[in-house]
Amino acid sequence: MDPTIVPVAQLYAMDTPLYAKALDGLDREALLRRPGGQANGLLWIAGHLAGARCGLARLLGATVRFPWPRLFVRGAEAPGDDDLPEVAEIRRAWDEGSSALLTRLAAVGEAELSAPSSRPYPIEDKSVRGAIVFLAYHEAYHIGQMSLLRKWLGQPGLVG
Repeated sequence: MDPTIVPVAQLYAMDTPLYAKALDGLDREALLRRPGGQANGLLWIAGHLAGARCGLARLLGATVRFPWPRLFVRGAEAPGDDDLPEVAEIRRAWDEGSSALLTRLAAVGEAELSAPSSRPYPIEDKSVRGAIVFLAYHEAYHIGQMSLLRKWLGQPGLVG
């Protein structure tokens, strides 16, 4: 693994069990509950993160499919509860994307990391390395939301 991404790869590995723990023990009704207004429920956030993981894996050259490319994008119109897939399907996409991502992070070299990212992110570094770093921040942000929503639902948080 390129030494410049070792700490970030460790963050991705650390988020993997936190993601699973955030969804454990919750039924569909709880996963769909929203704390109010335009806030998203756990199920939507889980799909959004699975899509982001799969997308980053693809950016790094993996062949991984995400079945709902438009359903979980930022700024999209909120889907109806019946339009959202089951949590098991979302977790399968996350698991596939996670496996592909961690494999590619271990193999990616300096030339690939320094190449321009095919997708712009709101940071100064527009390289693939910058995309990897930004999406680690993005993922941690949403894992935090998932933990807060669990507590709001009366469930234990993710750490401690």
